[in-house]
Amino acid sequence: MASPITSSSMLDVQGMVSALMRAESRPIVQMQGEVKKIDVKISAYGKLQSQLSAFRDAAASLSRFDSWRTVKASSSNASAVDMTASSGAAATQHAVEVQKLAASQTVTSGAFASSDAIVGSGTLRIQMGTQPGGAASFTPDASRAEVAVTIPANATLAQVRDAINASSSGARASIVRDGDQVRLFVSSTTSGGNQAFRIQATDDDGNSTDTSGLSALAFDPVAASGSGQNLTLMKGAADAQYTIDGVALTARGNTITDAMDGINLTLKQVTTAPVQLEISSDSDAMQASMQKFIDAYNSLNTLLAEQTKFDETSKTAGPLQGDSSAVGILSQVRSIVRETVTGGTLSRLGDVGVSLQRDGSLKFNTAAFKSAASDPTRLEALMSAAGTGGSDKGLMVRFRELGDRLLGSDGAVTNATSTWQARRTSLQRREDAFQVRLDAMEKRLLAQYSALDAKLSAAQQNSAQLQSALAGLPKIG
Repeated sequence: MASPITSSSMLDVQGMVSALMRAESRPIVQMQGEVKKIDVKISAYGKLQSQLSAFRDAAASLSRFDSWRTVKASSSNASAVDMTASSGAAATQHAVEVQKLAASQTVTSGAFASSDAIVGSGTLRIQMGTQPGGAASFTPDASRAEVAVTIPANATLAQVRDAINASSSGARASIVRDGDQVRLFVSSTTSGGNQAFRIQATDDDGNSTDTSGLSALAFDPVAASGSGQNLTLMKGAADAQYTIDGVALTARGNTITDAMDGINLTLKQVTTAPVQLEISSDSDAMQASMQKFIDAYNSLNTLLAEQTKFDETSKTAGPLQGDSSAVGILSQVRSIVRETVTGGTLSRLGDVGVSLQRDGSLKFNTAAFKSAASDPTRLEALMSAAGTGGSDKGLMVRFRELGDRLLGSDGAVTNATSTWQARRTSLQRREDAFQVRLDAMEKRLLAQYSALDAKLSAAQQNSAQLQSALAGLPKIG
């Protein structure tokens, strides 16, 4: 508030009021200090929530059976036969031989001067099917309708290509340079013996089978060469032919999904010798997942220990020192580490190389874990067993459920955060109300002291006038 004091003031009104207000403002300074302390606690709970969420997610991953069923696939000749295996695939070995790769059909035209060469007009009718009797046979696929591709008058080779590609015929065209000339290539979009096609023409020049005009692009496998079979077959549509352990098999494509349960094969080359495939348990992946959980646990343990400790040397307390919710969370997390699981050959974390240290952190003995992981079903029972709610429940299931409870809408973290936020809101309201009273008090004091100052100034002026008048009276004697 601006001071009404002028140079004629008798009193330092602003200074006096400021001194009085500093004394009156001590409670609001205390409240502001309390707000800052609460902000530190709310921030600490925010960090705790984030770290606890990461810990919960790491435990949730290991609470699933498929975490202990990870496998790795190897091929003795991956350049010929490659393989991938999904979690749960059985450990096994197989010998694979490839007699023939799946192929798409490809036909090519004669040479044209350029892609701008005028081809002709009419309609190209493309029909997908099979060739059960060899290259000179064709059986239409009744489930796939013939597709008519309209070619307008004066269409160029490039426009014919674009018209075929814009259709949903199952064939795709491209222009390939051949020295100073070009050729039109037409291929089926996917491989397999059922991806053969024929192209019949309705030529606007009146002859739909000769090699002149649009009919030059006709390809009917059962027609005579140059009389409806005017494109040249470069590669026929074919299924892949291969064997697994000597059993003859076929496939439409060279990537075979679920060739065996949980196993995908990719055929790359015709083989001259069997390719040995092996599926085995992936203990390295299990160890990596376990390490991720231990890292998340140790990060949470470190954060909670720092937030709740009291440093005797510096005599300083962590933001959540003495906070019952935070101390309780730390106790609950450490408690599960010591618990046991019944019903399996492994009963505690120590059995798989995980031990609790004096500071509450976990130490990981990878050699001991690898030994336990030689039989993943034992790890499943220890970590992921659903149980009936008692001691037969897997440890990672317990950790995950603890995380869910603590982070839930009515969990310890949520409730504690809400409580501190409510206290902060209440304290802020008290501070705001107190500030209103202080502002009113300051205004009132300034008015009172300014009035007093004005009276003193007036009295001083009257006194000066009186002295001046007395001084002007005639002296007697």
